Amino acid sequence: MPTSFLSLTRAALVGLTLAGAALTAVPAQAAPQFSFGFHIGNGHWSGPVTQPDRRCLTDRQVRRLVQRSGYDDIRFTDRRGRIVQVRAERGRHDYRLTIDACRGRIVDVDRLRRR
Repeated sequence: MPTSFLSLTRAALVGLTLAGAALTAVPAQAAPQFSFGFHIGNGHWSGPVTQPDRRCLTDRQVRRLVQRSGYDDIRFTDRRGRIVQVRAERGRHDYRLTIDACRGRIVDVDRLRRR
């Protein structure tokens, strides 16, 4: 009987040790991970990057994009958000162009009238 009592005690001690180790490891695994970064003068962040750095075109850059596409006499009609609308002339027609300023693309062209 002492042998079975001794082996039962050892088994209970090993079980309690393993259970205690498992319970103490859980909070360390579940703890939140923190990171930080700081701003350097040239506009870059040091630290992890979560999104690509996207910069939208300025009005001047939008005007150049439209001019390179063959339009002139460019007038801004809507500058809210990333979608910009302009009126411009090409040949003998007036057009309304819709530009995605963050992607740098003309997304829609509507012919308005003939001059």
